[in-house]
Amino acid sequence: MRVLSIDVGTTSVKAGLIDDDGVGAVEEHPLSLSTPSTGRTEQDPEEWWTATRRVVARLPKGSIDAIAVTGQMQDLIAVSSGRVQRPAILYSDQRATHEHATLTEEFGDAWARAALAPPDATNVAAKWQWLRRHESNVTDATDVVLLGGAAVIVWKLTGRATSDRTTAATTGLYDPRAADWWRPIVEHIGIPVPELVDALAGTLAADVAGELGLPADIPVVHAPGDAVATSMGVLGADSREPYAYLGTSGWVGRFVDVASPRDGVIVLPAEGQWLEVAPILNAGGAVDWVRDLLGCDIASFDRLAAEGFGAGAGVVFLPHLDGVRLPTPDPNASGTLLGVTRSASRADVAAAAYEGVARTLAGLLRHVNPNGTPSSNLAVCGGGARSDVWCQSIADVTGHRVRRVADEHASLRGAASSARRALGVSPLPAAGTMAGFDPRSDRHAIHRNIEDTVVGADQVLAPLWAALHPRHPR
Repeated sequence: MRVLSIDVGTTSVKAGLIDDDGVGAVEEHPLSLSTPSTGRTEQDPEEWWTATRRVVARLPKGSIDAIAVTGQMQDLIAVSSGRVQRPAILYSDQRATHEHATLTEEFGDAWARAALAPPDATNVAAKWQWLRRHESNVTDATDVVLLGGAAVIVWKLTGRATSDRTTAATTGLYDPRAADWWRPIVEHIGIPVPELVDALAGTLAADVAGELGLPADIPVVHAPGDAVATSMGVLGADSREPYAYLGTSGWVGRFVDVASPRDGVIVLPAEGQWLEVAPILNAGGAVDWVRDLLGCDIASFDRLAAEGFGAGAGVVFLPHLDGVRLPTPDPNASGTLLGVTRSASRADVAAAAYEGVARTLAGLLRHVNPNGTPSSNLAVCGGGARSDVWCQSIADVTGHRVRRVADEHASLRGAASSARRALGVSPLPAAGTMAGFDPRSDRHAIHRNIEDTVVGADQVLAPLWAALHPRHPR
């Protein structure tokens, strides 16, 4: 079976051809990101579609049995009369703190129980309320709200406005146990939600097929959102091993048979099982910021970080460029470099950037895998996993053996598995190991020694962050 898989990410759109042997040809096109003011992140959905057309056009043609689409989740895309009305408000956008507080006061614990976790200020319900308050001309005209990058591409391909259940569960609008929209909040805020689908969203429309150079009526699968699709691509269908994803944002997750809602862990439906996820708003994004500040390209930054040891020099980086979700949600949190002295080198600062994200991942790992023990395996994937230096830092900080998976296109594999399952074909196996990294005991001991102090820094710095970058609605 041959699947055309598409992943609408934050920094690029990727498309690949996946068959029984795995990922074949892959094409990628970059995307721009807009940050119009502090705490706000947006993208143009039409740019997603333009990028999709370009990557599909560059792939070799041949028989395709299905198209599977995954991508970023928890966005707000307002559609009216078949047109996107404004830029998409992205998952990491923090503008709706006031609206979130109001909804939390109105619905109390019932909202958290329905959503399986207390929604934070990035939820789509709060974003919709912000839009109603500030851009009522948009909300008054909106026919349907799409909730992620994949939804826009599926809509373009089939003409249907749909949502997969994984993405729905990230929005604050969905009740995963009931497998339906949570009507109390949907009706209260008056948001026009899309149709929920389990996999098959329709078939490729004839006019779009001609534009893409593909035959019409190919089945189009609205695959699970990127967190679950990536997890399926990394772990396969049956593994319970925890793993970390290092993209612009990131997360630590693992599959479980029974959902166990608890503070700080997002529980997502995942095609008959559950994915427990602890997210980080900035992973590669935080490292990229430090890299740009130091004036390095990717390769030279890697070499520089390999020469340094942030924790060993007493230098610590907190990668909270867009706020923080765990362990305590704080939309005012910002990136912070601590412990800098005259003796600190550029190499130590570069190393501290990798270590800072690794330290955040270590905390997330304890949330999703509380019974895990150091030295057990931690699978790692995403663009950041290509760096040997970063993988080694993660091993040093967490104390776990890091296993870099062979296929960085895990989301494409997972989306293809979803399409195969929807059409009655066995899903793809787990990605194999490309390289392993064992923790260096001397460095792990130093990281352990400062761990509690660094974890407590968020609370100590919270008043300062609030004073410097108050993220209130404008």
